[in-house]
Amino acid sequence: MKIWNIVMLGFALTLVGCAATEKAKEHEALYNFPELERVNSIDNFRMDGWEEVDKYTVIVNSIPRESYLLVLSGGLNNLNFTQGLLVTSTLGKVEVGFDTVSTPQDPLLKAQIKRIYRLKDKTEKEAIEQKILTFAKVEDKETDNKSIQ
Repeated sequence: MKIWNIVMLGFALTLVGCAATEKAKEHEALYNFPELERVNSIDNFRMDGWEEVDKYTVIVNSIPRESYLLVLSGGLNNLNFTQGLLVTSTLGKVEVGFDTVSTPQDPLLKAQIKRIYRLKDKTEKEAIEQKILTFAKVEDKETDNKSIQ
């Protein structure tokens, strides 16, 4: 009987792991934007402003008048409440997979920058914001429905 319980527990854990992996793949696909110009780094980065799109994405404005979409590896839940944004850089260069984003309220809670996209103009910026907000709302509804069940 003990062996049967161990086998069933292993099977259940495998199913849960597969479901989590599938959800991660879906999430990854949502935050991939082939229509935008993807870059590996921002050279001579001097932040001139920023705005939170959702907990996984931030748009930063740098000098001279360039905007970038930063896709984060994990969500920062307090982005919509914070007064500032901390972006690490090395010698003025922000790099994918190396630098992080955090907030002054919780500087130890960092999210690594997974992707950077250059935004050409205000129209492209508004379109991508709308796209992200659309699927972020769907994702939030799914999370709410699961917590109710």
